Amino acid sequence: MSKNPNNTEEMTGDSKIPYENCLNCGEKLQGGYCHKCGQQATKPVPSIAAFLLEYASNAFIWDPLCLKTTWNLLCRPGRLTKDYIAGKFISQEHPLKYNMFLLFVFITLFLLFADPVNNNMVDDYTKDEMVYPALQMEFLLDDGYFAEKVAESPRDTVILQAPLSLADKYPGTIDKVTVLDDTNGQGLDRWEAVVPRLLIEDEIIVLAEEEEHYIFNMNEDKVSDDIAMVASVWGKLTSITTDYFPMLMLLTAPLLAIAIAMFQRRPRHPFIHHFVFSLHYTAFLELLMIAIYILYLTVEPSMGLLLWIVRIGSVLYLVLSIRNVYEPNSWIKAIIKAILTYLFYMFNCLFILIIILFIACFIIIV
Repeated sequence: MSKNPNNTEEMTGDSKIPYENCLNCGEKLQGGYCHKCGQQATKPVPSIAAFLLEYASNAFIWDPLCLKTTWNLLCRPGRLTKDYIAGKFISQEHPLKYNMFLLFVFITLFLLFADPVNNNMVDDYTKDEMVYPALQMEFLLDDGYFAEKVAESPRDTVILQAPLSLADKYPGTIDKVTVLDDTNGQGLDRWEAVVPRLLIEDEIIVLAEEEEHYIFNMNEDKVSDDIAMVASVWGKLTSITTDYFPMLMLLTAPLLAIAIAMFQRRPRHPFIHHFVFSLHYTAFLELLMIAIYILYLTVEPSMGLLLWIVRIGSVLYLVLSIRNVYEPNSWIKAIIKAILTYLFYMFNCLFILIIILFIACFIIIV
């Protein structure tokens, strides 16, 4: 690039700079940026729009490079990491800075819309027709006094519509089971069994509207107060997870880097390369979760479908990224290493969620 030190109206963006020397250090300008101190040769009195844009570019990396980084991240798995390893730093946003920008977007969305999601998730769990019967039986039979009354109660033969797993889990309370309709875990099963009459008298199980079978009463007032405790703990767990989920994802990046380092031995890379890879992968997961969250708020698809999109998308992206960065000539090695890395990563995430669960229980109990 040729220099033009005599040009006093050097073009920077869409404006001409009407001065020759840098306003910061006084050095003679040779381009849009001072070669001595690095300050951009902008107008001394910028417009409001330019002032705000400069802040947004520095604080939230909202500039064309951010869009380019996002495009390469989504459409070219592993490309950003390969470029970084090759020393092409300026062609992409700094990985950690880019993650912080996504954290800002993620946290903003949750601050705006977290309450409806939290309520829905708690309600889905404590009111789920598959989960609720097991919760009722577990809490009721954990009460020694009630369990004694159940054991002494006369028995009736009824037709139940509930998960068949209850019959296996509570032998002695639910006996002589005859399966009428087995959904193989896809929904509520219909079966005949001998149950304590107390469950009917206390309205633990009630006649369905068709009066052909009994179902578990979904009214919390008719069952153990412990269900309210589960709702409280689950709500606190959901609150902690959603409020801090983006930060938790970023904190797991070093764990993912360790997994990559464990399973990727040839060619050898310094740990920083694995860490950059993990930051790019974490950024993809954050973008995926942002998209899923927006989809959940707008279209309201089933949670099961969303979970499968996350699972398949995260594994497939990891396979493609590992192949492009570490194993360019072997799909088999890339798939094996991706699966091992993903399992290790999920194990660590599960461990973190267990810790959060204990924290939620502690907060509620104390």
